[in-house]
Amino acid sequence: MSASLVGSEMCIRDRIYAMERIIMDAYDLITSGVQLRKLITKYVEPIMKEYGLRPVELDILEFITRENLTTAKEIMLRRHISKSHISKSLEHLLEKGLIRMTEDKKDHRIMRIELTAESYEVINRVNSVYEECRNILLEGISDKELHIFRKVIHKMNNNVDGKLK
Repeated sequence: MSASLVGSEMCIRDRIYAMERIIMDAYDLITSGVQLRKLITKYVEPIMKEYGLRPVELDILEFITRENLTTAKEIMLRRHISKSHISKSLEHLLEKGLIRMTEDKKDHRIMRIELTAESYEVINRVNSVYEECRNILLEGISDKELHIFRKVIHKMNNNVDGKLK
């Protein structure tokens, strides 16, 4: 075998190894996300059971609060949940007393969603769980490390987004 052939085989092997490392790093990152989701679910599930809520309903409550949305259409457009899921979930939240629906004063075709005191209680409890999970996740990680991590993740997302467009 010639030296150039051996050299090119080494180069290919090095590239394959480098790609395997990238794939494993991405896998580790994805696995961390899955583990975090499991942790959050473990802590949030008792709250959902207590109030008889499904995950999508909890997401809707949290999203209404965070994004200050007031109509089903806004939720559908911003959250990418189907109209039927939103309708069913809002109906269930209404039955549970976690939201009120009121007619828009200017356009009577539009129904505005209002959160009740009980829904804020649920949201506050869930936010406490999120904060607890965040503390578990970031235990032993410095602000500098977190800043670098966020910067790298942002760059990776931009790299992927650029190729998907």
